[in-house]
Amino acid sequence: MTLEPALSARLERLLGRSALSCALETPLMANALPAPPDDTAQRLYASLSSMMQFDEIEVRGVLRTILTPTDRESCFLLIYHRTAANIASVSKLNGARHFQAISMLARNLFEMAVDIKLIDKIKDSVPKMIAFVEVEKLRAAKMIVAYKTKYPAIALDVSLYQSYISSQEARIDANRATLWPRVKKIDGWSNRNLRVRSELAGHPYDEIYEVEQPRMSWQVHSGLTGVINLKTESFTHMAGVGIASCIASYEAVLLAMIDEFKIAKADDKIKNKLQVSKLLPWADDEKQARELFREATS
Repeated sequence: MTLEPALSARLERLLGRSALSCALETPLMANALPAPPDDTAQRLYASLSSMMQFDEIEVRGVLRTILTPTDRESCFLLIYHRTAANIASVSKLNGARHFQAISMLARNLFEMAVDIKLIDKIKDSVPKMIAFVEVEKLRAAKMIVAYKTKYPAIALDVSLYQSYISSQEARIDANRATLWPRVKKIDGWSNRNLRVRSELAGHPYDEIYEVEQPRMSWQVHSGLTGVINLKTESFTHMAGVGIASCIASYEAVLLAMIDEFKIAKADDKIKNKLQVSKLLPWADDEKQARELFREATS
């Protein structure tokens, strides 16, 4: 998110350009700038924690009032809750030794940020999201039953899966044929790989996919690519890159929720408050933090 020019100028005077850029920009742009403090990684963790507090106070409280969501609202809510759960996990991984787990969660969070962006870019996105859940359940049930058929001696009761296939297969297949006609193998609900989804989502998602995701993917997949011949401090840097990516994805999802549920109608400063929650750990002291909050919400 880009701040209003006047507000950005005032915050830059408070924090300094480098600190403001590290806190605000995408992971790629932040890494290209020199981090002012030596404890950048810890400040990133603190930013994440501060954003979680903002979320609890300003966003989640509103979402709890939605008792009978529409299908569209349910898609947004479920992506949001998955995001929040992963962010809670990331917040517990406070240390460079967790660089692999952080990267894995960063990859998942990025995909959810892309998904929520694509809801308004792909035709029939809502019914596709919902139907794909059942398509996957049916596929998994068939795989389990097929394995039991191949190895009948194993101790595996597949009656529940067989019952599901018998009662639901025709309906699910008919819905699948309507939503994804002539598609033999569906590549996710959008039927697009992550590269194509990122391009469709637009900037900065395409840039993050091309520049940041390859480095984090090394930690997700097997092999030695991501760790061989690295200095000890490299692992701290990788953890920091992962946290910065998590923050960017979390912010994207929060902004989507604010827009979708029109939370800004009740508080036109809420997006500035989100930025402040991310910036507060970059303040030098409590006085500067208070001035930062005042500048952003005045």
